[in-house]
Amino acid sequence: MGHALRKIQPESRSYSERIRELVEADKVEGARRLLAEALERGEKEPDLSEWQKVLAKGKPIRVGGGDLDFDRSLEITWIREKSIPYQGQWVALLGDELLAHSKSLDEVVSILKANQPPRRPMLYYVD
Repeated sequence: MGHALRKIQPESRSYSERIRELVEADKVEGARRLLAEALERGEKEPDLSEWQKVLAKGKPIRVGGGDLDFDRSLEITWIREKSIPYQGQWVALLGDELLAHSKSLDEVVSILKANQPPRRPMLYYVD
């Protein structure tokens, strides 16, 4: 004997609710796809613009000039050996030299902009 097919119910939750559920379940890529679907369909939910900001892929911060690809082994060694006193702070490193440190990333970037290093420093949060 055949089983009756279950009728598919239209989704009653908003896109924002479904996106939040995916983010809370650590399914960020799924949330990004659902957001893209909502925007493609022209949905006008007020929270969608906020989700666009939250789910946007990260962009590197560029301070100073220079090559993007160079050896960072001196910076990594500095972090391993000398970073403990800077826990809870952002540090800006160029080779084994500490250029700036602060609890505020904006303050570190401001210091770097004021004292343009010869190449792009490494920014690192010491946790």
